[in-house]
Amino acid sequence: MDATSLKNYVCPAWSDFPDIELYMDQVISLLERMLAPFFHKEEKSITSTMIQNYVKQRIIPPPKNKRYTRAHLSLLFIVCVWKRFMQLSEIGDLLEYLKKNRTEEELYAFFADELTASIHFVFSEGMGEQAPLSDPADNAARAACAAFSSVIYAEIALKNAAPKPAKRSTDKKQKK
Repeated sequence: MDATSLKNYVCPAWSDFPDIELYMDQVISLLERMLAPFFHKEEKSITSTMIQNYVKQRIIPPPKNKRYTRAHLSLLFIVCVWKRFMQLSEIGDLLEYLKKNRTEEELYAFFADELTASIHFVFSEGMGEQAPLSDPADNAARAACAAFSSVIYAEIALKNAAPKPAKRSTDKKQKK
């Protein structure tokens, strides 16, 4: 996670998710790579337990024959991004609102555009303005993406502001 690489970040497109069904371990491997810019190396961005929990809570639909589709992957990507600062129940509610007038692909494309724009906005030091959207759910999604970008920006800023440990002298003075 670093500010320089996030300034040029582009959210994966719908077509970046495989159009073949994947098993759990493949899903985790793929999503870990896609989510890597947002998590510290030691953090787990996604686990099988998390995915099972999202299914149980009906945030994502259950897999078919233990396999996950492009739609599952896109929803899991969204959930992993938003879970950094939103409750799962809020994520589920927002996704339901967004699904009302969109296909799965349209929902993800909207999210991807908003996440990319908000990260660029935040990491380019707030340059530019965005016009409000007419749909309250769209505005909520935009705000959620902007909030996520701000959280990551704050984490990086705090990390960079943390005092650096003092270097120890390698010279050892010997007493005579």
